[in-house]
Amino acid sequence: MTDGATSPGRAIGSYQGWRRFFLVSGLWNLSGSIPVLIAPSLNLKLFYGLVSDDYYHLFLNRGLWWAVLIFGVGYLIAAWAPGRHLGIIVMGVLGKTVIAIHWFYLFSIDRATILALLAALGDSLFTVGFLLYLFFGPRD
Repeated sequence: MTDGATSPGRAIGSYQGWRRFFLVSGLWNLSGSIPVLIAPSLNLKLFYGLVSDDYYHLFLNRGLWWAVLIFGVGYLIAAWAPGRHLGIIVMGVLGKTVIAIHWFYLFSIDRATILALLAALGDSLFTVGFLLYLFFGPRD
């Protein structure tokens, strides 16, 4: 077992701490996605101020949140052994960055609510954590 990702002695945090971090990130995604999959119309209203029962709005919104749920399952897998699941963590950086940028943009043009902004901020913070792990986290 090595101490650091890039060189011995450069690791940030304990391996157990990072496992907990990825567990929390997985739970974050699950706690966001499951309610939306149950009540997609409510999500459209809460995140975008949009009242719609349009099939395509609901279908596409639900599709986004299925992807969020799947990513969350990936983070739970990564939590088991983060050093062995770097690909999942890289995909998390990409996914969280893309969705955060979209939500920041929608909020900036007044097409998303404060709830979407908070979700974007949360995903941005997780992205920073994912990057810290990739560059400086301990490996198993």
